[in-house]
Amino acid sequence: MNTQHLCPVYTKWLQLNPIDARKHRHFLQDSMQKARLQGQFDKACTLAYQTLEAAKLVLTALQNVSNHKDNGVREDIISYSAAGMYLSSLLHCRDNTQEAHNVLQQCQQQLIAVLPLHATNHTILALIKTAMHAFEQSSLLLVNNKLANSDADSSHSVGSHFVDNISISKSIHRANNRLSLVH
Repeated sequence: MNTQHLCPVYTKWLQLNPIDARKHRHFLQDSMQKARLQGQFDKACTLAYQTLEAAKLVLTALQNVSNHKDNGVREDIISYSAAGMYLSSLLHCRDNTQEAHNVLQQCQQQLIAVLPLHATNHTILALIKTAMHAFEQSSLLLVNNKLANSDADSSHSVGSHFVDNISISKSIHRANNRLSLVH
């Protein structure tokens, strides 16, 4: 997965200004949703990568975690996780299962990396663990679907493949909804 989807100079500025990075993340989320609703899947995917990168910048920005309100941290974790799930879902719908799987794994690894920052806050730890579990379950669904498709005989119809993709995407969206309910 290409990890640089935002301008490097702008990325540095966002790292130094997490409040502005949150605003930018919200803007990107809205733009991504609008593109998706308008059927502009390539644009939505590009914006989803940018949203995920902006969410990661906020999540990893050097901030005084002890003075940071739980609600802000919760929102950052949920936004990051939702962006990862959404991007993975978009990629899967575009038949890019391997990249969708990579996104899920990298998001899970990023959450593992920030876990020690919140070691004393049990609420945030529980949220991170829930998000990691959702990423793991979604990743397993993608892998199992890929294996099932590769084991299927050549008479496997395009229609049933499409139904499989919709089923996996719905499962990923349900995991994303569970994350939102946790907070």
